[in-house]
Amino acid sequence: MVRSPSPVQVRCADGDPVEFHRRPNRRDSHYLVTEVRDRWIEESRWPFLSAMPVGGDRCRCWRVLASRSDEPHLPPGEFVLRMRSGPGVWDLRWADA
Repeated sequence: MVRSPSPVQVRCADGDPVEFHRRPNRRDSHYLVTEVRDRWIEESRWPFLSAMPVGGDRCRCWRVLASRSDEPHLPPGEFVLRMRSGPGVWDLRWADA
């Protein structure tokens, strides 16, 4: 089953995500990051002609383990957070999708 990205609000500390919640706010949507497993940058070509010498859309990505804030005793889930188009524009995917 393929899950599409959902918009999220992310709080970072020292350049890494430390907590996030899906928008719109739902009761089960607030997560605390327990571990950052991997970091990478995804690049794709601009979909239009550009005067930029090096075209492309760069997304900073993190694979994280995170626990729901209201049930920290449950095992953490693995998620991929992607920062698109600069700070403040994020999306979220389950890592197994």
